[in-house]
Amino acid sequence: MNTKYSAAFFIVLVVTMAGCSHQPVPVAANTVAPALSAKPLHFYTRQLADELFTQLPKGGSFLQPVTNIAIASFVPVNSLSLDQATEAEIQQANQLSEVMLAHAKQYGYSVFDYRLRSAVLLRNNHEQVLSRQLADVSSNSKADTLLTGTYSMMQDGMMLNIRLIRIQDTQVLAAVSGYVPDNVLWSRQQVIKRGDKLYRQGDFGGQE
Repeated sequence: MNTKYSAAFFIVLVVTMAGCSHQPVPVAANTVAPALSAKPLHFYTRQLADELFTQLPKGGSFLQPVTNIAIASFVPVNSLSLDQATEAEIQQANQLSEVMLAHAKQYGYSVFDYRLRSAVLLRNNHEQVLSRQLADVSSNSKADTLLTGTYSMMQDGMMLNIRLIRIQDTQVLAAVSGYVPDNVLWSRQQVIKRGDKLYRQGDFGGQE
């Protein structure tokens, strides 16, 4: 009898252990969320502008006459084009150039906007003076230096590379790089990242 009971107990023990071996092992959830910056975009671009413009002689010089600056849109570092970019990415790139335009003027440089129309366009409810159509834009520009930049998407933000280029000989007069967190440009509720591109939540339907 003892042998039968011992064998039965052994069988029950083996079955119980086999059942336990198939139970999934709980994995601790990663509760550490990426840190969000409380600083505005102006805080980061101002730092980059400080580093950029301090590389230039104050007031320019004979060899580096940096007095007339034009601003161009920022573009992806690999493609150097916004043709395939999403609406959110294009808006972000253009906003970066607008902010740098303001910084350049605040530093005392003469800033030219080549998007200025040759004539003011009057609409029913607004006036339009800027255009991206070559036929509408005035060809007169005294800019001798171009401020532009590239960017690359990182895990939780964007790496910016900004430079000042002398138009006459394409010489880079100053350059700086810096990191801007995602939430500074877009809240995490508004935009999601897929690979190296940004999308508004509505671009995937039902996610707004």
